[in-house]
Amino acid sequence: MDVKAHDIEVLTRRVEELQRERDELRKDIEQLCMQQSEPGYVSVATRMLSQRATALEQDIENLQKKLSGCLRENHNLQEELAEAYRVKSQLADLYGAELSKTKELEQQVRFFQSSVAKAFAERDNSLLECEKAKEREEAVLKMSAIFEERTKEYQSAMEDQKRLNDVLQMELTELKANTESSLNVILKFYEVRCRECECPSNVSFEEKCSILIDDSAENWSFSSDGETSTSKHL
Repeated sequence: MDVKAHDIEVLTRRVEELQRERDELRKDIEQLCMQQSEPGYVSVATRMLSQRATALEQDIENLQKKLSGCLRENHNLQEELAEAYRVKSQLADLYGAELSKTKELEQQVRFFQSSVAKAFAERDNSLLECEKAKEREEAVLKMSAIFEERTKEYQSAMEDQKRLNDVLQMELTELKANTESSLNVILKFYEVRCRECECPSNVSFEEKCSILIDDSAENWSFSSDGETSTSKHL
């Protein structure tokens, strides 16, 4: 349709141009006839311009015929287009009705599919819950066995720890006894030292130990027969 409309427009413009050109040739003929007085020249010019005008008239007639044919074809195409639009409207109505039916059927199908899917989902959930319950039962039994095994291990470890505590308690008692004897020996040495030289009073046990350690080795001596003696303290 767009191509035909364009062709009609082009032909119409061409006819108008040829008509203008024809009118201008006629004016030229009239002016030549008025300007030239020689009959021969006027006759030749008139004949040439007439031939040109005749050719233009023929072109105009041909173009007008072609334009008329295009207009008739355009009218026919317009009628065909109107008929096509009418058929299209009918088909659109039929399509709308069928589409409405199809949508309704699709809704029913989706409803049944949803119902079936829901039933399958409930079945799958039930099976899954059974599997989970079975797994939980197995896990509880396994944990119970592990707990029982760990209980035995803890009881054995507690018995081992109790025996170890008894051994440590005995060692601690022995260590306390040895420590007490060492304290008595240190206090005895400090008392002996204080007999020979001046010693600070009111000092802690740690300070007494420090004083004894700081004494020179020359201040203390022992006899070969095992009796303790010193030139200064003993």
